[in-house]
Amino acid sequence: MSAKVKIAVVGTGWWSTTAHIPALLANPRVDLVLIDKNPTALNAAADKYNVRTAYTSVPEAVAAHPDLKGAIVAVQHQYHDEAGKQVLDHGLHLLMEKPMTLTAKGAKALVELAASKGVQILMGYTFPYLAPIQTAKRYIDEGLLGEIEYITCSMTSMTIEFYRGKPAEYAEVMNYPVHGPGNSTYSDPRVAGGGQAHLQITHSAAMMFYLASGLRAEKVSAFMGNLDTKVDVVDAFAVRMNNGAVATVGSTGNIGKGDGGIVEVHLHGSKGRLRVDAITGELHMRLHDGREERIAPHSPGYPGSLPSQRFVDMILDGAPNEFPGATNGLYTVELLEAAYRSAAQEGMPVKVASLYA
Repeated sequence: MSAKVKIAVVGTGWWSTTAHIPALLANPRVDLVLIDKNPTALNAAADKYNVRTAYTSVPEAVAAHPDLKGAIVAVQHQYHDEAGKQVLDHGLHLLMEKPMTLTAKGAKALVELAASKGVQILMGYTFPYLAPIQTAKRYIDEGLLGEIEYITCSMTSMTIEFYRGKPAEYAEVMNYPVHGPGNSTYSDPRVAGGGQAHLQITHSAAMMFYLASGLRAEKVSAFMGNLDTKVDVVDAFAVRMNNGAVATVGSTGNIGKGDGGIVEVHLHGSKGRLRVDAITGELHMRLHDGREERIAPHSPGYPGSLPSQRFVDMILDGAPNEFPGATNGLYTVELLEAAYRSAAQEGMPVKVASLYA
């Protein structure tokens, strides 16, 4: 197998220029190609990082570089289906930023297309790479908690100014290396789909599905509040899973500047419980037989570069796809779409199966 791989980044917005592009440029095993249909954004990123291989479409880039093996899609939410399909149609492995798509049907279509092309979809989730989350996953996979019966996910984050269309308010905290999100990227439902659920709950929900592998939402009831924006800022879901377990999933984007918030999943099983927080790195497991395991809070940092690194390892080394689109991506989209449909009906329960009708 080749010692290097050529990878494209589709979308040169704030997250690509903050995480993916620097991570790939720092990887000696990567040749980087940039793609963005917006020439201004494309040229700004290309100039900032001195990348000369820059194109305005996937077909143009593939024609110029037939040896492309993979692409990272980090575009506005409404374009995930289109960009993902273009990448997969060309037989490239795909790292898809979250949420995978805005609809379950769209996510399922990408999963099926990837299977037909013999390529993989890796989701761009970050928190599960952290050592405490990996430890929690190992404990659960070993069966220490037994059958999962109840889960609570809680996430709080500094995002409300995004939903107000004022991303510049976070410039001093985020330190955008090229530019921040566009004013409408997260504030306009036509572009973003929704707010806190699509931008943030997608993280905690995916972490829940990763830790409790095999679980899948069957029915969702949700309430959402927009506060002074056009999209949801505060959310509360009640979920029934395919094994009969129940879950609560909640979040708010209205915390102060510089507040790291929480990304916590607490799982209760027939043999014990486990709580882990991706922000503090704290883990506590207490089993019914009295056994306890702890990892003290230690601020593990944000692993923003790891998805890109693991994507390279997956392509070049055959490393396992830990967060596949077929499960982590699709199951999370199902939960979110059902929640948005429920909230639009004042909390009426929505069956996930109905999303495919």
